[in-house]
Parts: sequence; structure tokens; C-alpha cells
Amino acid sequence: MGLNATEASADRLRALLAAGLPAGTPPAHSALLLLSVATGQEEVRLYRRVANGTPSHETAVFRSEPPHDAFALDLIAALHAHRLHNWQPLRDGYMPGVIHMGTRRATGQVGWAIDLRHLTEDDE
Repeated sequence: MGLNATEASADRLRALLAAGLPAGTPPAHSALLLLSVATGQEEVRLYRRVANGTPSHETAVFRSEPPHDAFALDLIAALHAHRLHNWQPLRDGYMPGVIHMGTRRATGQVGWAIDLRHLTEDDE
């Protein structure tokens, strides 16, 4: 019997992250998927917790706007599929507006914060 959509999207995302990031890169704990309302361009920011548990250490940024590589577009597509098929309201979050942390001004983006820890943990 085949995988259901939830398992398939998680497996695709897990494999993509394992294959697309440089060898030895620690796993990402969360992803921020951002969509620019004005341009339709997207970006993904990957984060991981540091030793003391601080949740905001950014490790990578991938954008859909040129120049981009195939991995960026594949990652964005995989996160959208995962968001559609494996959304967990108590784990993931939607942001109707994003504020730039430096300027404190609206960025014109909406976003999805996606918890990725379950991709590397055996208990989920």
C-alpha cells in the first residue's frame, strides 16, 4: 500500500533537506516560508536551535527570485506541499504580516513557520 499524502510530503522534505544541504550541516529545526504579496517571490529561512536552546540561529536562506538554483525552488515546493498535507496547528504557525526586525516596518510578506524537528525525531 502506498504512502498517504502526509507521509509522502514529510518523506520528500526529509530527503530534499538531506540531499540539498552541504554534508555535515546540522539538521534545521524550523523553516520560515515567506511570500511577498507584491511580487509573488518566495524565500525560505532555515533555523536551528543552538546549544543553549535559543531558537533563532538562522543557518540558510533560499530565494525563488533569480539567480536561484533548482534546490531553492524544490525546497519551496516541498515546504508548500508539507504545509498543505502535514499542517499541525499546535506545531506550525501562520503569520498574516511580517515585521522586519531591524527597521520594525512591515515587509509586505505573509509567512508560515514550519517546525521541522519531527523530520529527524523518531517519536513522531
